[in-house]
Amino acid sequence: MELRQLRLFLAVAEEGNFTRAAGRVNLSQPALTHRIHQLEDELGVRLFERTSRGARLTPSGESLLLDARRLLAEAEQSVRRARRAGGLADGVLRVGFDFVEFGSVGLMPALLGAFRGQFPEAEVRLSTGSEDDLERALLEDQLDIAFVLGPPGRGDLRFHPLLHGPYALLLPAAHPLTSWEAVPRRALAPVRLILPRLRARDDAALRSWLSAPEGQAGVVFEEAEVAAMVGLVAAGEGVAALPSGLLPPSVGGGTVVRPLEPPSLPWSFGLMWRGDRPPPMAQMAQRQIRRMVPRPVPVDLPVNRP
Repeated sequence: MELRQLRLFLAVAEEGNFTRAAGRVNLSQPALTHRIHQLEDELGVRLFERTSRGARLTPSGESLLLDARRLLAEAEQSVRRARRAGGLADGVLRVGFDFVEFGSVGLMPALLGAFRGQFPEAEVRLSTGSEDDLERALLEDQLDIAFVLGPPGRGDLRFHPLLHGPYALLLPAAHPLTSWEAVPRRALAPVRLILPRLRARDDAALRSWLSAPEGQAGVVFEEAEVAAMVGLVAAGEGVAALPSGLLPPSVGGGTVVRPLEPPSLPWSFGLMWRGDRPPPMAQMAQRQIRRMVPRPVPVDLPVNRP
């Protein structure tokens, strides 16, 4: 009998329902039922009576419930003692964000929430800054990990991509470029551009990519926040070029999204940490996050809504 089996048993016992318990432990209902049957076969007793209303503990199940709670509590205490001895449980995880707007992406709260669940006694401190500032803070041990547009500019920093996608254009709904399914670079020569805040080398790469052979597009606003970019575009002040991951899930209110003609300039957003001497909390955080998201998730363009 394993701790995993006891956790599944406890979920069913506390929920009184296999379907609700399956959602709680992130398993399908048939998979959870199979695991409980395996546990019953191993013990040689029935643990639950299946009823029209759900699952009710048998006397054997009632007896196991007391021991399961005790064993799981003792196991949790053992894990906390081991982590505390390694300087992990009561530590502080210092997290930096490059684009504060990426903090609203569903993946980021999920990753931080999972870390808090694994280390409930640890304190998580969040801060924002430019990527250059965050790289410097990592190298000077002022941060443990950072979520940034990558890759890093220094070889002694490590980067694990979590999201990737193309740059896109946010246009006024009545703009002539909305007639294109994918806007070519040559069509950008007469356009008034609104650009987001980027580190120097990414800004230079974006400007170079946007420069059409027929002429340089005019930049009217620089280092704009995404909310301001959306408002400026809706007001007809220009066209915004920005990573697709910074766009809301759906767009409207006088704006339209169009992809840039392939091959578009790509972007990636991910986890950065110090590679040579990462603090213990940084090691635990980056390992867990890399297990949760082993490969970068593509970010599609948002849906245009009327």
